[in-house]
Amino acid sequence: MFTLGAAKRRLFSQVSNIAKRNALRDDNVLHSAKTILTIRPDVWMQKSWLSTVKALSSNNQPIKILYASQTGTAKLFAHLLNEELASKYPDRELSISEWKDAAPEELLEPKKALHVFLTSVAGVGEPPDNGREFYNWIMSKSDSSLSGLEYAVFGLGSSAGHAAYYNVIGKSLDKRLEELGASRVLEIGLGDDGDCIEDDFDSWMEGFVNLLKEKTPDDGESRDVGVEDVIDDEAGKMDVVQQREQLQLHQIRHGSESSEMKERLEEAKVKCPGVALSDDEMRMTSNKFPSLKLRPRESELVRKHLFHLNESPDQFYADGTVRFDVIGNKLLGVDAGETGIHELKLANPQMTYETGDHLVVYPQNSQCIVEAYLDMLDVDRHAIIAEDGQPITYQYPKGLTVYETMTHCVDLGALPSPSFARMITGRKDIDYKAEVAYPRRTALDLILQYDRRLSLEDLLFQVAPMKPRYYSIASSNIKHPNEIRLVYRRVKYVSKLGMLREGICTNYLSHKGYLGTGKYAHIAAYVNTNATFRLPKSTETPLLFIAGGCGVAPIRGLVEERVALAQSGKLGPATLYIGFRSPDDEVYRQRFEEAIHVGALTDAHMTYSSGSSDKSVVSDAVLQHGDRVWKHFEDGGVTFLCGGARAFGAAVESAFLNIVQEHGKKDFVAAEQYLRTMIKNGRLMNDLAD
Repeated sequence: MFTLGAAKRRLFSQVSNIAKRNALRDDNVLHSAKTILTIRPDVWMQKSWLSTVKALSSNNQPIKILYASQTGTAKLFAHLLNEELASKYPDRELSISEWKDAAPEELLEPKKALHVFLTSVAGVGEPPDNGREFYNWIMSKSDSSLSGLEYAVFGLGSSAGHAAYYNVIGKSLDKRLEELGASRVLEIGLGDDGDCIEDDFDSWMEGFVNLLKEKTPDDGESRDVGVEDVIDDEAGKMDVVQQREQLQLHQIRHGSESSEMKERLEEAKVKCPGVALSDDEMRMTSNKFPSLKLRPRESELVRKHLFHLNESPDQFYADGTVRFDVIGNKLLGVDAGETGIHELKLANPQMTYETGDHLVVYPQNSQCIVEAYLDMLDVDRHAIIAEDGQPITYQYPKGLTVYETMTHCVDLGALPSPSFARMITGRKDIDYKAEVAYPRRTALDLILQYDRRLSLEDLLFQVAPMKPRYYSIASSNIKHPNEIRLVYRRVKYVSKLGMLREGICTNYLSHKGYLGTGKYAHIAAYVNTNATFRLPKSTETPLLFIAGGCGVAPIRGLVEERVALAQSGKLGPATLYIGFRSPDDEVYRQRFEEAIHVGALTDAHMTYSSGSSDKSVVSDAVLQHGDRVWKHFEDGGVTFLCGGARAFGAAVESAFLNIVQEHGKKDFVAAEQYLRTMIKNGRLMNDLAD
C-alpha cells in the first residue's frame, strides 16, 4: 500500500503515543523542513476528543466483545479484555465473538448490551476478512436505527509501515456508529504496531475498566495416530520421575518462593493423580484463571501436525489448509552467512494458486524453547488436556497433550502482554516499553529473572496464540501448477540485553530438510488469494518491478510468468530495480539475465547497501532514473513494489513523490494524489510487510 512518506513518519516519530492518539486529523496541514503534507478527512478521521462521549446508561448491562482480526492480534486483545473484565467483574455477563459469527443485523443489540469493537486493518485500508461483511453493511446502512446502542472502539494499525491507512477501519467504524445514532461511551483507542501496540491496548483497556468501575456499585452494595504424524525422539521421552527431578533442579537453581508466595500457592493447588509431578500429587492452579482438566498420558508421542482435528469442534487449522511436501530447501547465496536468503520448494498435487498469491504457514515453536517452559511446570508434559469439562474461555484444541499445545498453539517467542508482565514481575509500576517491549523480552526471560513459578493455566491463558505467517509465493502457477516456491531469510539477532533471538517461523522452515529419497518433511499451510496483485491482462503493458531483500519473492514469480509468456506472444517493456545487503546476499542474477535474454525483462539494476565500492539503495537508483520512471507512469505502465514496509517501502514511495513533483511539475499535494490515483486504478501495486 502507498503511505504518506518518510517526512510525515519522521514527524510522527517525534511525538508521544498520547499526542498521536489526540492529534487532530482533519484538513490541517503538517509542516516539515522540505514538504507540506495535507491530511484529508477521507483518510484521517476526526479524532474522538472532538466527538461526543456519553455516560453509560446502566451499571450492569451485558458486554459484547466483537472483533475482526486478520492475523490474530485483535483476537488476542479481545480475549485479554474478556479475561480482565471477568476477573474485575465476575458477575457481569460477558460474550466474545467475531464479526462474522452472526448476520450483520443480528450482531448488534441496541439497549440490551454495551458493545466493544476491536478491528485491525488489512490490505490497502480494508477490513479484515472475518469482518468484511459486517463492515460493508454498517458503512452502507442508510437509516439511523442504532439509537440506544452504546459502544467503544479499539483500532489496530501501523503508523510506521502503513501510515496512509493508519487505523482507518477502526476510525471509520467509530464515526459511522455515531452517525447512525449510537452512543460512544469511551474515546476510540488507536493501537500502533509501529511503536508498541501492546502498551497502547493496555492503556485503553485500563480506561475502559475504570469506566465500568465508575458505574459499578461498591462491593458492600448490593482419531488414530499414524507413525508419520508423530515425533518420536529421545527429548520427548521423559517419564514423570525425570520431570520431577527436572522441576526440583529448577527450584534449586532459582530459589524458592517467599513465604507470602508460598501461602498464595498453597491456596491454588489441586489433587491431580497421574499428572502432577509432586510426591503428594498436588499441582499448581491459577488464582486468576479457571482450572484446566487434565488426564494422565497415553504415550510419549508428540504429533508433528494437527490435521487429525480437521472437521472437528477443535479444528485448529483454517479451512483449506493442506500438507505440503518439502521437496527442496537451500541457501541461495554462496557465502551469505546466517541470515542469507533461502528458497523453499513445496509440492501438493491437490492445491491451486495464482501468481502473486500468498502462502500462509503454520509454524511451530523450537523444541528447546518448548522444553524450557515445560521444565518449569509441575505437570507431566505428556498429560492430556481433557476433551470435556474445560472452561469456556479456553481457546485451544482439547485432547492435545501439554507438549503438543505448547508446540503448536501458543507463541512462546512473543512479548508477554503488559498484564502478564506485571504478574510475572510482581510489579504494577513496570515500564513496559523500556523493560519488555523494546528489549524484546519473552515470558521465559522474565520468569527466570524473577524466579517465578507459574501454573499451566497462567501460561496458556496469557501467552499469545500462535499466528500463521504470510509469505509471498515466489513461483508462477503457469510454470509450476503443483509446486510453490517460497523465499525467506532467517530472523536471527541479539537483543539489547544480549539475548539471542530467532524468528519462530523462519527458524522452523530452515530445519525442514530434503534428502531426495522419497521421504519428505511436511508443513501445514494454505493459499491466500491476493487478487489485487496480478500481472495486467495485456502482455504489452509496460512494467516496473522494484524490490528489496526478500521482496524478490513475488517479483521472482512475476518474472517467471513473463518468461513463460514470452514463448507465446509479444511482451511490453519491463524494468527491474532490486537491492540486496551485499554482493554475497544477491540471489537470482542468472534467472534475471535469462529473463532479459528471452525478452521477459528489458533491463535490470542491482544495488547493494554494503560490501561494494558503489554501494547504494534501490530508492537512489529509482531517483537517478527519475525521467524514465516518470515516462513509465505517464505511459500507463504498471508498477510492482515489494519488500519491507517501514524502511524500504517508505524510501521508494518518497522517491516516487519527488519524481512526480520534479518531472510532472506538481506540488506535493498533487503528487500525492497522482500516486493515489495510480493505486486506485491498479497501476501501483505493492506487497510490503515487516
